[in-house]
Amino acid sequence: MAEPVITEEQELPAYPIRAYQLIPDPNQPNVVALAIETSQGHSLFLATRPILEDLGRDLLDRAAKMPAKTKPEAK
Repeated sequence: MAEPVITEEQELPAYPIRAYQLIPDPNQPNVVALAIETSQGHSLFLATRPILEDLGRDLLDRAAKMPAKTKPEAK
């Protein structure tokens, strides 16, 4: 029997996203690689269609809750 997983709350470093890219793999049509670039380098994640759909909805919902970007006032 597997032992229960004990987790402790940790503060993780956060880095602004500089860029991202979705990279399809012709040999694995059921997954796509999500590459995220930060000042600390690149990270690569594999995602399925359901994950991408959920992520897309969650990102749009979160963006809708954020203040709209405003233009700086002209002097």
